[in-house]
Amino acid sequence: MEKALFIKNEKYDIPAIVNIPAGEKLPFVVMCHGTASDKNEAGNMYADLAAALAEKGVASIRMDFAGCGDSTDSGINQTFMNEVSDTVKAYEYMCENETVDTGRMGIIGFSQGGRVMAQFMDTHRDKAKAAVSWSGACHNGIGVFAGWFEAFYEKAVKEGYVAMPMDWRSDFIVPLQWFEDIRNTNPMDALKKYTGPLLCVAGSADVLVPCAHADEIAATNEKAEVIIYEGADHTFNVLTGDKSIAQDVITTTADWLAENL
Repeated sequence: MEKALFIKNEKYDIPAIVNIPAGEKLPFVVMCHGTASDKNEAGNMYADLAAALAEKGVASIRMDFAGCGDSTDSGINQTFMNEVSDTVKAYEYMCENETVDTGRMGIIGFSQGGRVMAQFMDTHRDKAKAAVSWSGACHNGIGVFAGWFEAFYEKAVKEGYVAMPMDWRSDFIVPLQWFEDIRNTNPMDALKKYTGPLLCVAGSADVLVPCAHADEIAATNEKAEVIIYEGADHTFNVLTGDKSIAQDVITTTADWLAENL
């Protein structure tokens, strides 16, 4: 059963959807969305993943980061470390539910959400039993965001924030602190502290985060598995009209999480 709710964070409320199937002491998964996306993700891939997990008896929570989806925040609090904090709050919320098994938590990150997932491991690596990266951008420091720094950083310094145009939305606000957080965090180093199973999924035609980065992420973990989908773009072609690869990503991930949780 799905339920929409809000979770309190220090400066704003976090919109979230919890999916808890029938049962007791269920494993659960925390879902971290990508830049300027939302809790359901591109082509509803997270919503569909939540449904697939529920069929396997796995609960889940997916949330909107500040300035995204149903968030009422303008985006001025949309910093990288606030996203990590939101993820911690979502995890803590699920741990308060008597239906779930707090010792069987999985976490998944899509694109920049993969970086959030990795940074989460800096303080909560012992809480995660399984982790998944979908097209994850987990580089230490600036990494694949170098173009954004070149194009927008100076304006953010002068004005405190920048309106960053995206192909799918025109109202995305990024504060200066987002840039500083990205520059000063090392999620790959944090991910090295996590020793549980790790699944890295990417597309060979991803021009935003080259699929070779999936191998770099996997190199942090002796239990890592890598799946590269030939011809798939950053969102596994889900927005092109052909959802076959995206559906396979969802099914494969749900199976893997159920097995490893």
